[in-house]
Amino acid sequence: MARTKEFDEQVVLEKARDLFWERGYTATSIRDLEEHLGISRSSIYMFFGGKRELYDRTLAAYRDENMTRLEKTLGAAEDLRQALIDLFTATARQSHPDCKAQARGCYVVNATTEMANSCAEALSFAAESREQFVAIMKAALARAQEQGKLEEQADPAELANYLFVCYNGLQVVVQTNIERATLVKAVVRGVEGLPWT
Repeated sequence: MARTKEFDEQVVLEKARDLFWERGYTATSIRDLEEHLGISRSSIYMFFGGKRELYDRTLAAYRDENMTRLEKTLGAAEDLRQALIDLFTATARQSHPDCKAQARGCYVVNATTEMANSCAEALSFAAESREQFVAIMKAALARAQEQGKLEEQADPAELANYLFVCYNGLQVVVQTNIERATLVKAVVRGVEGLPWT
């Protein structure tokens, strides 16, 4: 007879994500997951496939949620320049009470720095994440260009890649003890430096 779930899968995924986010994949054991999630090892394997599969699912869910939000935000923006400033400054000001270094950064970026050098699947996931981010940015920049808000000779793909590099670098730097005002000035300068009209 098949076992039935005695837990809310979405809640488990969110709790697992937060634990992996705090400790990283390598430092999180199955026992840690059992204690934190309140479900047995056998349930983790039966319903999620194991530690790595659970981790991958939390990453995919996090990425999907954030890419959807980014696409919706930039797609609805009447002033892309200001929308990008708002996005980057909000990221620069992020904080988390449990972090000695003030912020947790991006879950996907953290996974990339921990896993991509040693895991082909993680490297592939990071590449897919970059492609999604760049595609969303490129579409938004192309719309701004059509509206006459971005110089005609500008290359939306090149600028989208530039913003990806800036945003991911920001997600790492925000985890250091840099003063937020200094970081905000830097990211505003980066966005203002795009070839707006």
